[in-house]
Amino acid sequence: MDATTSTWIRRTAEPLLIAAAALTLGATPYAPAPLVTSGADAADEAAVDWALQRFRVAGLWDLPPLEVHLHRSREACNGGLGLYYMNRIDLCTKDSSESYARKYALHEIAHAWAETNVDARVMRRFMDVRGVEAWNDKRVPWTERGTEQAAEIITWGLGEGEIEPRLTEPLESKALAGLYELLTGSAPITRAA
Repeated sequence: MDATTSTWIRRTAEPLLIAAAALTLGATPYAPAPLVTSGADAADEAAVDWALQRFRVAGLWDLPPLEVHLHRSREACNGGLGLYYMNRIDLCTKDSSESYARKYALHEIAHAWAETNVDARVMRRFMDVRGVEAWNDKRVPWTERGTEQAAEIITWGLGEGEIEPRLTEPLESKALAGLYELLTGSAPITRAA
């Protein structure tokens, strides 16, 4: 069986098994968001699959349908390593280490999750706590945008503690965990917490 077939089987069978288990146990079944990838090799798909699995393990199921496009150059990501806009994720991590590829997959998926799940009250509270004025104003430096800080904190809470969040200033694990809980309503799954 080739890698493409194996990935297709895993992406198809896993959600069905989870839904069947949920129905058996009387829980509300999880309906995974449709995911389309393009330009991915096996390592790229592994990073995206790992990131999605971390959301599942954390119980953060409610993702919108996503298109993930992987690129060889950073042009598609405006010179960065990742970009999220309207259910489309562009990852430009082909030359990055595995830990950075996974971090940026988590970060961009975190934008999609936050857009779908963080209500205005939580957003305002998060911005007040972090002392940021804008949620997603491109005129504001990247680290000072609420949406980027939220994605970095969710990424930290779901990651494996390999890469520190890029924030305006470093935070202790307890503060990061509190902000993660504010955004998601649950405790982080990272061992760094």
